[in-house]
Amino acid sequence: MVTFYRNGNIHTMDDSRPLADALVVEDEIFAYVGTEEGALEFLKNGNRNYEVVDLNKNLVLPGFNDSHMHFVNYAKSKEKVNLTGAKSISEIRELIREKTSAMKLSGTSWLEGIGWNHDYFTDEKRFPNKFDLDDITGEIPTLITRACFHVGVLNSAGLKAFGLNKETARQQYGNQVDFLPDGELSGIVKENLLGDVKSLISSSDKSDLKEIIKTAQYDAFAQGLTSVQSDDIGYSPNNNYDLIFRVFKELDDSHDLHLRIGEQCLLKDESIIKEFFGKKYRYGFGNNQYRVNCVKILTDGSLGARTAALRNPYNDDPGTCGIQMFTQDELNGMVLESHSHGCPVAIHAIGDKAMEMTLDSIEYAKNTDPSHNPRHGIVHSQITDENLIKRMKELDVLALVQPIFIDYDMNIVYDRVGEELASTSYAWKTMINMGIHVSFGTDCPVESFNAMNNLYSAVTRKNITGSQKKTYLPNEKLSMDEAIKAYTLEGAYASGEENIKGTITSGKLADFILLDRDLFNLNSEEEILNTHILETYVGGKKVYSI
Repeated sequence: MVTFYRNGNIHTMDDSRPLADALVVEDEIFAYVGTEEGALEFLKNGNRNYEVVDLNKNLVLPGFNDSHMHFVNYAKSKEKVNLTGAKSISEIRELIREKTSAMKLSGTSWLEGIGWNHDYFTDEKRFPNKFDLDDITGEIPTLITRACFHVGVLNSAGLKAFGLNKETARQQYGNQVDFLPDGELSGIVKENLLGDVKSLISSSDKSDLKEIIKTAQYDAFAQGLTSVQSDDIGYSPNNNYDLIFRVFKELDDSHDLHLRIGEQCLLKDESIIKEFFGKKYRYGFGNNQYRVNCVKILTDGSLGARTAALRNPYNDDPGTCGIQMFTQDELNGMVLESHSHGCPVAIHAIGDKAMEMTLDSIEYAKNTDPSHNPRHGIVHSQITDENLIKRMKELDVLALVQPIFIDYDMNIVYDRVGEELASTSYAWKTMINMGIHVSFGTDCPVESFNAMNNLYSAVTRKNITGSQKKTYLPNEKLSMDEAIKAYTLEGAYASGEENIKGTITSGKLADFILLDRDLFNLNSEEEILNTHILETYVGGKKVYSI
């Protein structure tokens, strides 16, 4: 099938031809990009039968590519108790009480809630604990997870179901579990321990996973997303990566998978990474619809939970430097194992200590095995100083960042890390100016994958929520062109797919979107937040229309 799209305001993100007004799509590919006259000549010379679509001068962009999220977790989250915006522990209790009454759960089924943030509480600015849950959940095992997904709370039934007790917890999990003054467990669990709980309680089988992915992909299309780079393995039962890829393959084989999913494979230690490659998984395994993008490694927590690993104690809590997930030697071994198989790593690093360790491990891998040169990246890359950013450039490390994070983090970063370090963090303009490849993601469901919120944060450096507008480091504002390239071309570069997608260019996959206003010609910055996706196309097929 051949389709001629005319009368468009097409921003290609391809510097060799930045603007066009016509497209020809044939067999899922951009066959021609340029002028209407040129398109008609192209069609005439090929003696093609075609249909015509009028773009009505709407803005046309390449499909957005979210460079880091958790798509399966997002799909699952739609079934959990939404605690986002709760202003108190009392409100959390009421929301859970309503859910338990409606669901009529048994003692063998888990109840999950997500999205609470103690920084927004108006009663007590503390983490909830098991005592806040026990009387309203009874014998139903319950887990409620903070908005950052790095801290959770189990009720007493949940602790029992997971098999966690005071005798074994400290030995097995150290500072990833919280204790009361009397030595009993508080119910608060963090980082890898939280991940173990989530993996254990995941009840999704293959048919469940297929159904929620099929449904949730249309939410992504409504935001203009045609590709996502997603960390999903931890949200399958017992971290079963084989199951995840079987699901993708079967959905693709049945032509039910339209969203392009690049898997960031979270593997917890060096032995599991070796097992993964021993099973013949490799970088690029799969096809254009689903593939292995990289090995994901988690080195620290979140700034909001004070589990991000800092070189110095927290400015507002001198008793902690956060949580460091690995020793340097352990991290070196994991990165080298992936590097030596020609597979990039995408390392979660938020605190400056985690950033330093990550860069040390990548440098170690490059020096130890210079025969491979995969595109290693750092997910989040939040707390930085000038030297850390300089090292990112020297080591050619990608930054997979989430602009929307500053909506909340601008309210806490100075308190957490102090003014000096806060003034050199979330430094995306500095990175781009230095030639570092910066791509945009949302970490959904930590944040919504609303693309316009992300763009707004990047080009204004202003908060979206709250009654008063504030600006965080205005010198780090991006131009609209830079921001959209970070969401399209750079997203493709991050997964090594810039030759097949990321720009509207002849020969590339026909993934594109239509918007209801021109982002390059707005009357005010606030219009960004009111911009909507009119249509989304994947491989030339319309998968969404407003």
